[in-house]
Amino acid sequence: MSVTDLANCQTSELSDLDKLIANQNPFDRSPVVRTHDVWEQKFPDVPSINGHISDAIFQGIDQIREGQRSVLGVTITAEKGLGKSHLISRLRRRFKEDGTAFFVYMSETDYSDLDRINSQFLNTLAYSLKQIGSQGVMQWQELATFLVNQAYDKNHSPEHIIKQFPGAIAKRPTLIDQLTAKICQLKPDIRDPYVVQAILWTLSPDRSIFAVNWLSGSELTQTQADTMGLPVVREEDRETRALNIASQVLDLVGDYQTIVICFDEAEPKNTNAR
Repeated sequence: MSVTDLANCQTSELSDLDKLIANQNPFDRSPVVRTHDVWEQKFPDVPSINGHISDAIFQGIDQIREGQRSVLGVTITAEKGLGKSHLISRLRRRFKEDGTAFFVYMSETDYSDLDRINSQFLNTLAYSLKQIGSQGVMQWQELATFLVNQAYDKNHSPEHIIKQFPGAIAKRPTLIDQLTAKICQLKPDIRDPYVVQAILWTLSPDRSIFAVNWLSGSELTQTQADTMGLPVVREEDRETRALNIASQVLDLVGDYQTIVICFDEAEPKNTNAR
């Protein structure tokens, strides 16, 4: 190969590299990971970075699923920019792919007001369960499908139940009430049947958004609440009610699946702690 041919070859390779960087530049983004980055997976992952930590977490989750332990807590401390949030995103990706756990993500901004810590936790829990899980539907709908299958001793997919849901409600307007009662009989530890009722309503294409709003602690109009048979929570009861809903949701999820809760940047800089 002549010197001229070598130069042309190098120029061509550089040109291709320039085009690649222009189209998919991994460095053309904020160095700080935000909440939506964790969910949307817009940045690349390098499994070898902090791989020993994620491997230990995955191993611990396997031990929980096999009954070798009931809970696992991991604390990771490091300076900014060393991959903590990327590690959390890696966990999210794995659970979405293999369905071995439900995933909940909380960042510093989600619990900055300690006077409303219960409401903020419930809101974040509801938002996380609203994200798509391993079965291609909201994690809420996966949980609702589990409850319906338990009630009928079936093994239907979420897609099947969601597709059949509007017609079933049209034929039996009291179906949700009947299902709620049956599930409460199967699970006598349930303290608030309205939580079960709201979870079942997430299967409705028309009502799911209102059901998730209620489960997040947001206020519904009286008409919306009446349509689904749910109570309107008074403002003065909201904080106490939020804790009760969150704890019951976690209990129900635990009956179905391992749940992983990730607190990112757990040192809020501006709080009203006293």
